Amino acid sequence: MAGLSPLGHDWATVGAKLRSGVSGVTRIPEWEAFEGLQTRLAARVSDFEMPGHWPRKKTRTMGRVSQLAARASELALADAGLTGSPLLTDGATGVSYGSTSGSPPAMEIYARQFLASTVKGIAATDYVQFMSHTCAANLAVFFGLRGRLIPTCSACTSGSQGIGFAYETIRTGRQAVMLAGGAEELHPIDAAATTSSSASSSSPVRSEGQTPSLAQRVEQLETEVATLRQTVTKLAEALGEPAP
Repeated sequence: MAGLSPLGHDWATVGAKLRSGVSGVTRIPEWEAFEGLQTRLAARVSDFEMPGHWPRKKTRTMGRVSQLAARASELALADAGLTGSPLLTDGATGVSYGSTSGSPPAMEIYARQFLASTVKGIAATDYVQFMSHTCAANLAVFFGLRGRLIPTCSACTSGSQGIGFAYETIRTGRQAVMLAGGAEELHPIDAAATTSSSASSSSPVRSEGQTPSLAQRVEQLETEVATLRQTVTKLAEALGEPAP
């Protein structure tokens, strides 16, 4: 299990800050430019950069939301002892992962060009960055996963639904291992959504790398068959007989 959050990228750091009462919420000055936006507060993952060993060929289709997902997944695989494992590429491992939406900056590119009645300036990778299943698709390509790909794009429940579908996939015997979780990319469009729906107070908090009140998580769920194939760090166990 691993995650990236406004309070840190490992449990030791996050736990220490929580116990000390440290908040990850900060003021976002650039949001002053948006008339009617009722918040200037958000919880941002401010110290994230793509690792230098990531190949450009695999990252050019990633917006920030997919980058956060990939890094959290990379750390989770290492934590589970699955880095470089043949289980990742032999069809035994699938992915169940979601986000509220694709990467908003890529959406902006499409919107600007279409409002100008032109498609010039739109790159082939822009669509892949903002498509609804961008996290699941990019993770599968990045790690070479050949199992089931289940995108869970259900707003605030995207991450928890991803974990739930991963559990069901393992329980029914369809996959031995699932990479599961959720990611979010901080953007004023999300804050605007709560403003326009009257769901926010005068200072609602939006959090990057977070899916409903939980820091972005990636959880390795594995069945006994995967344990027998290779010794890994067991994080959770799905119990029950496969469906007929």
